[in-house]
Amino acid sequence: MKEIKEIIRAYQQARAAGKQAALVTVVHVEGSSYRSPGARMLVTEDGMLTGAISGGCLEGDALRKALLVMMEERPLLVTYDTSDEDAAAWGVALGCNGIIRVLIEPIPPGTAETPVSLLQRAVEKRQYSVIVTCFTPEDKKNPAQGTCLAVTTDGAYHVDGKPAIPYAHMAADIEQVRETKGSVFVRYPDGEGTAVIVFMEYLAPPPALVVAGAGNDVLPLAALAELMGWEVTLVDGRPAYADEARFPSCRIIVSGPSDALDQASIDEDTAVILMSHNYDYDKAVLERAINTPARYIGILGPAKKRERLLAELAIEESTVSSAGRRIFGPMGLDIGAETAEEIALSVMAEIKAVFAGKAGEHLADVGGSIHRRQTRILPSLRVYGIMVLAAGESKRLGTPKQQLTYRGKTLLERSVRGALETGVAATVVVLGAGAETIQEKLEGLPVNKVINVDHQSGIASSIRSGVQWFKAHYPHVENVLIMLCDQPHVDTGHLHKLIQAQQLSGARIVASHYADRKGVPAVFHSSLFPQLLNLKGDTGAKHIIEALEDEVLVVSFPQGAVDVDTEEAYGQILADS
Repeated sequence: MKEIKEIIRAYQQARAAGKQAALVTVVHVEGSSYRSPGARMLVTEDGMLTGAISGGCLEGDALRKALLVMMEERPLLVTYDTSDEDAAAWGVALGCNGIIRVLIEPIPPGTAETPVSLLQRAVEKRQYSVIVTCFTPEDKKNPAQGTCLAVTTDGAYHVDGKPAIPYAHMAADIEQVRETKGSVFVRYPDGEGTAVIVFMEYLAPPPALVVAGAGNDVLPLAALAELMGWEVTLVDGRPAYADEARFPSCRIIVSGPSDALDQASIDEDTAVILMSHNYDYDKAVLERAINTPARYIGILGPAKKRERLLAELAIEESTVSSAGRRIFGPMGLDIGAETAEEIALSVMAEIKAVFAGKAGEHLADVGGSIHRRQTRILPSLRVYGIMVLAAGESKRLGTPKQQLTYRGKTLLERSVRGALETGVAATVVVLGAGAETIQEKLEGLPVNKVINVDHQSGIASSIRSGVQWFKAHYPHVENVLIMLCDQPHVDTGHLHKLIQAQQLSGARIVASHYADRKGVPAVFHSSLFPQLLNLKGDTGAKHIIEALEDEVLVVSFPQGAVDVDTEEAYGQILADS
């Protein structure tokens, strides 16, 4: 986040001076690399660089290419192979064994929304955002490449000009990024035979520190936090200590302990640190901090101080000993720190480790890759479809299960709404028995309906009807998720888990696992459509799952064992709700 803010400032200065500029972005990495996708660098026409895309080996070549991009006013995708022994020819000899794709895009003057202005919209507030950048590996000079969209809590902002992929086509995938809080790479066809890869970068606000205390030992802590781009708020009741001249980069709150945190903005990405050296002040701040979303609460001082504070405030000891602990005291990693500067380093390292979900161990002892990056290029949700089977006669139940009410909606309506909320290309409901009556319950929902006139022959005919419909109306769909309407606990969350598992693995079948068996809901790749179309009688999709058991990836779903086939089963789900 700090790097982005520095790029924004540098661009504003260049624009004010009438200088041309280009934005260089790492858009994809295969193997090892010094920087992750999303690393950026601004290049101005006079050769000034702000930010970095590597450890120093790529910047020189990127500068030369950026100057060319400014002259031609068209973007360029550059691929660097740092494992290539001949890479030294252009200054790369790190032996990182990685392939790095870098997009260099000109920033045309006189436009309202530029790639840099989108970055500014993403960071101008303390919010979660998604930055969308398109690139085309098969056409490195495609003019449609570039940073084209910023999605924030305030809305979606488009760069001037036509993006390579319409926002409507990306909306469901972007929403999934916001829900999972993780960047992804998604492949889209552009309609002209060229694959467009979209880097959807999830941006979280920088960590924030709220420090109770403004003594001399806070000075190196504040300086280190500023260097890292973290936001720091100091609260202290002593105006002579809590002074802007001493802490020019910090927000200062001069206040007593009772309302100190009331004036600070605290979210889940905030650490609260007690360093006032006044027991009563720290105690009052801790009493309020424990009721905030702060993920880290640090106490300066020995364990006896922590124990006394927790005892007097009746705070459970589990907050400092369990896996999900929030209170750290004594705070900091054990690096043998003695001086104020060393203690600041120890504390900042611990906060960083906690926020990153790391143990703070030696990198030399970490097996495998140091950076756990998800760089697989995923298929878009637009190549997925959902088939809801609802054609049965409910003979065992004695009444149409599709119309049974559960938690204010019919079982079928619940299933359909859950499917629609996934954002896949299309949802189709296969109806049969009582189709005319059942359709009325689906009025107003953007769902496709298929009537299976042969439903009495068994569930296979419904599966065939659904697959045939997708092949005829959505031939680009590569995966179909098959689900029933009588599993009341199936929701959008579980459907997303199945789809995400298929996206990340490429498995031909991803099935739900419950009651020691694999079953539906399950995702089937289009390579299995012929087998689905060959099903006969009462043989359902489970037959294919069992036949290809070794290929099946499973997602645990214990509640999938609950279905509504009898009056007793229906009565049980009502009793449990």
